Amino acid sequence: MNVQWDVCQIIEKRVQMHPDKTAIYFEDESISYQRLLEGIYQCGHMLLKKEIQKGDRVCAVMLNCVEFLELYFACAKIGAIFVPLNWRLVGPELEYQLIDCGARMLVFHDSFLLNLDAIRTHLKVESDKFVFSASGSPTIPGFELPKCPDWATDFNDIVRNQPKTPMAPPVPVDIDDPLAIVYTSGVTGNPKGAVLSHCQTYFKNFQVSIYTNATPDDILVAQMPLFHSGGLFIVATPALNSGMTIIMRRGFDANEFAQDIQRYKATIVFALTTMWRMILDTSKLDEIDVSSVRCVVGGGERTPASLFEALAERGLYMQQGFGQTENSAMMLMPRADIKRKQGSIGKPGFLLKSGLKAMMDSPFVQVKWEKWLPKAPQ
Repeated sequence: MNVQWDVCQIIEKRVQMHPDKTAIYFEDESISYQRLLEGIYQCGHMLLKKEIQKGDRVCAVMLNCVEFLELYFACAKIGAIFVPLNWRLVGPELEYQLIDCGARMLVFHDSFLLNLDAIRTHLKVESDKFVFSASGSPTIPGFELPKCPDWATDFNDIVRNQPKTPMAPPVPVDIDDPLAIVYTSGVTGNPKGAVLSHCQTYFKNFQVSIYTNATPDDILVAQMPLFHSGGLFIVATPALNSGMTIIMRRGFDANEFAQDIQRYKATIVFALTTMWRMILDTSKLDEIDVSSVRCVVGGGERTPASLFEALAERGLYMQQGFGQTENSAMMLMPRADIKRKQGSIGKPGFLLKSGLKAMMDSPFVQVKWEKWLPKAPQ
């Protein structure tokens, strides 16, 4: 499809419509769509000055933060490929993925400096393309997070003095170009890098919006890590595409998650089954007002009937979903069928066709198993 379109255009369009609307409350600080776009442009100018080109891999080992999204959308704007990496991995695991994807730049938070310092000489990242960023994470008394090392440059020093105006990518971005590489868990061997395109993300935005009946009036609470395909491609990108306001924290805290539902009068809440267990264990849901919530999405693993029931007793009716790193959100249980089809992952999304294909060793043997075949714009 010969169409020039990049994912960053969703932010540019939102700024045209409502520049002063809050896009993100990050740790309770309001970030407008206009401010987010200005940060994206500054980040894009930095990338171009660092000679990052279309197709180059820009990796991030970062906690949830606004800078993460600025870097992601800036890469999209210039055609670089964004590679979010799991900060829970140890040094050798990160090393494998950084080498495997062909990283040209690495942006990382102070919290992960020691892990990366141990492997940096093994990488092909150029010496001027290690970028350090202060996370602002709270610390325990007597402990300080490390400062920018001499082998890296500080994110704020090289980004915040850049223009807040649009940059001119030397090569146009096509809608079928790769947007990101997201690593799978590696069930059969080493992790595999799933390549996600601008086109797939374009359709995914609308699929998720249809799932949730999203509008710009919605307030979303969902503390998924942004390095995860769910956090970036099921939560953050579709939410911003719909003009929502996202409540974002550096990390997940069960007490704070529950309190944010009431504090911000959330209308859409997204949490995986393990997260819901932790939230229920706090008993906070018994203390807060959840009457603003109209849509609850969850799943991600086997979910017992008792969890659905515990949430329903508190006025939260969870619609279980299913997805893959390669395809992201694909199935969701309609709210009307939560009880009738409990345990099901729901129906194929509006923009997805799926089916089961019988797999046989030969025409003369009985079917042994079936393979699920999803089809959607890629």
